[in-house]
Amino acid sequence: MKELKEKLNYLLSHSNCDPAVIEEIRRQPSIAPFDTEGRLMAYLLSTNSISYRDYVEISNAFLSRNLEKPQYLDLYEMAPRTFGQTWGEAHIRKLFPQFIQATRETMSTLYPSFNGEFDLWLEGIRIEVKACRANSTQSRGSLASRAYSHAEAQKAGFKYHFQQLKPSCCDIFIWIGVCKDALLYWVLTSRELLASGKISSQHRNENTGIPDAGVYEGQVFMTEEDLHPFLVEEADILPKVLEKGKASLS
Repeated sequence: MKELKEKLNYLLSHSNCDPAVIEEIRRQPSIAPFDTEGRLMAYLLSTNSISYRDYVEISNAFLSRNLEKPQYLDLYEMAPRTFGQTWGEAHIRKLFPQFIQATRETMSTLYPSFNGEFDLWLEGIRIEVKACRANSTQSRGSLASRAYSHAEAQKAGFKYHFQQLKPSCCDIFIWIGVCKDALLYWVLTSRELLASGKISSQHRNENTGIPDAGVYEGQVFMTEEDLHPFLVEEADILPKVLEKGKASLS
């Protein structure tokens, strides 16, 4: 995306395009397929600043760069609620079907008053899944157009933001860092989260289904360096959850 933006900036600066129109395009909401870059390309075509052949060459160059590695750009196009509340949990269960989705029905015997306090359950271990997409916060455009590769996220010192964390309601957290070319996984206990000193309040204490208990809900902003002690390979997520979960319950 960086190369595409640089190419578009060059073409716009060496054309007779109206700067006011360019600025208006950049101010408009950017939602795929009508994102900022697409609109700018259409404007360049409409003003004959580039030919259709030029357009195809730019498009093919972009596709070539972005198809070299496994891509997760589609995750950047998900609505925040869909991504935050649905994708991460479904992704972990697809990798490891042993995890049981925590619902009122599946938890009715073990937790009669269950009301969504955690996401997954396994052998007595309560698990909460969170995910965060790495992206530039210094530029405009759609989330997909600002998506970081893993190398770019590391270079920028990107801070992964995990929200609505309820350490009193679960034993283990599985956190997923999403880059456009990589997925990162961190597994940590509620105790490790509290001991990190990184969690800060997000909302007032609120009751989330546990009778007579105020549930603290917090958030963290953590770099890869901060998260490194909890980093696991994808294949090791399940054994690490079992290892840390059973130790925290003992």
